[in-house]
Amino acid sequence: MGELARTSPPRMTLEEFLRWDDGTDTRYELDRGELVAMAPARERHGVICQNADSVIERAVEDRPPCRAVQQPSVLIDATDHRFYTADVALTCEPPEDRLEVATPRLVVEVLSSSTEGVDKHRKVAAYGELPSVEEIRLIDSRQRWMLVWQRVEGAWVAGLPLTGEASFASRVLGVDVTLERLYRHTGL
Repeated sequence: MGELARTSPPRMTLEEFLRWDDGTDTRYELDRGELVAMAPARERHGVICQNADSVIERAVEDRPPCRAVQQPSVLIDATDHRFYTADVALTCEPPEDRLEVATPRLVVEVLSSSTEGVDKHRKVAAYGELPSVEEIRLIDSRQRWMLVWQRVEGAWVAGLPLTGEASFASRVLGVDVTLERLYRHTGL
């Protein structure tokens, strides 16, 4: 008996992706025309996202319309068909009923075993291409570990990995951010 032919899903344009519905509750990103299914988040992942959201909200509560957005869509490049979903972002654009956050200033990705490679090697570079982004954070959901990139005078500067009880000065938020606060209620 012969093997069944395996075919990969067809490549999509951004316009096709935005109209497409696979009939399930599966969430997808578009990466250079390829569909990327997003696995459901584990509880710790969600708690870290909520904590990051809370830190951002507290820092900008007196600076409307700045606010945190959980699971925002971020258009990287329409011609290259890259449309990602971040875990949390800060935006200061007036609220609108848009599909994506047009000008994120801070982007947070929470790493898990299923997302670490894409988050570290594709998404960080992609978010860095956006002129509005001033800070990118990768927060690990399996251990106390975070990496922060900040745009300083037009150049990206990466800090050393933060672990344990470390903190850093967020230039975009204007506050110190502690790992203790980001990992609150996670057991880490």
